[in-house]
Amino acid sequence: MSRLFRLCCWCWALSAMSLDRLPLALTDEAEPDFIGQIDNVTVAQGRDAILSCTVSHLNDYTVGWVKVDTKAIQATGRRVVTLNSRVSVENIPDSPIWKLIIKSAQPDDAGYYMAQINTDPMKSQMAYLSVMEPPNIDDEATPSVRQVRENEPVELYCQATGQPVPIIAWKREDGTNISHDPCRHANDTQQKIVSSNGSLPKGHGRLCIASADRSSMGTYFCIASNGVLPSVSKRIQLVVLFPTAIRAEKPLVGAPAGVNGIGLECIVEASPLSHHLFWYFGNTSIGPNERHTMTIHKINAYTIKMTLAILNLRETDAGLYRCQAGRSEATIRLYIHNPMTTPSRSTTTKWMLDIRTTPWKERQPRTSAAHLAIIQSPVITTETYRSVTLNRHTSSQVEVLTSSNRPVQEVVYKNPSVHRSPPSSSTASDLNHQHRPTGQLMLMTSMIAILTQVISFVSC
Repeated sequence: MSRLFRLCCWCWALSAMSLDRLPLALTDEAEPDFIGQIDNVTVAQGRDAILSCTVSHLNDYTVGWVKVDTKAIQATGRRVVTLNSRVSVENIPDSPIWKLIIKSAQPDDAGYYMAQINTDPMKSQMAYLSVMEPPNIDDEATPSVRQVRENEPVELYCQATGQPVPIIAWKREDGTNISHDPCRHANDTQQKIVSSNGSLPKGHGRLCIASADRSSMGTYFCIASNGVLPSVSKRIQLVVLFPTAIRAEKPLVGAPAGVNGIGLECIVEASPLSHHLFWYFGNTSIGPNERHTMTIHKINAYTIKMTLAILNLRETDAGLYRCQAGRSEATIRLYIHNPMTTPSRSTTTKWMLDIRTTPWKERQPRTSAAHLAIIQSPVITTETYRSVTLNRHTSSQVEVLTSSNRPVQEVVYKNPSVHRSPPSSSTASDLNHQHRPTGQLMLMTSMIAILTQVISFVSC
């Protein structure tokens, strides 16, 4: 009996010691808490977004995720609460890292997210999810075609969206520089000047031209970019309206009869371009046939060249031609001349005229200031000299010695009254035996004219 009593006392003592120690153990255990701060996250649209937090001493407590703006619970522990199928939670057992994963993030997913620990009081941290959107140009707010009369102001407008807000740039399709002026807000009573790239407000591009002219006409590109690929652009066509103007490329055209073909050209400038293009010979309209061909070549957005080709030219084709575009016209006069005759025989001999000069102090009187010599081959000398090439033209009709090597029919003689004896007896003798006196006289005339000019130059 005494032994049983002592055993009971012993068990009661052990139980009392255990109860005394239990509150002490619970009091010494640390509460869960966050380690560090949750980082903000930025992703491009369509990429996966991951929000991550680290919690120590979690034990039996739970981590939850809430979207702040909608107050929608995303997950508690490893269990997903939201109906969004793109949301999931990741935690490796015994790991302090908890992750909220949003697959293929969209702009609606952007905002603040809160991680919570269900302590009393609750512990929480927040992070911001930013979803970048590639730029997008609003087609309804951006007209594709703008028309304006010449010398009037015009404004090209482009509106784009994206995250971050896109920057608008302008470029011409043909690569030429853009001539623009400062833009002014129509609703601003103080006419506040904004930048020419239209960055006020953001995402709204403006290109202003104070006085549109023909060179302003063309295709412009509105290019929106914000660092998220791809950048986008839109074509905007600027049309400057002005009346038709026409002019002849060559108002007077001549050709010999029998030429295989000749072209008459007119330049037309108009906006819009006229489709009523006609050719007239006098008052008669000319259409395409076996002897007439009409072509149109576009030079730029507002200029074309219309050409009338006439084949197998005849003398009856001479006269006044008219090119007409709309109500404007220009005239071209075509005249026919006889073809040039070709000489039966023509030869050319080159002569070298050597003029030797002496220093100023050693010069003789003006009557003998220069020594002239005509030689048939170049002369090698250490003295200063000038040389002139003379060309002797001979044919069955005439022989001329001039400073031009052009055919004898094209030589112009300016001093027919000047006469001088031949340069040497041997040369004159050869010429007398081979050619007529008339040709010899013209030969000497040209020589004397050239020698006179050279002597005058040296004497001065």
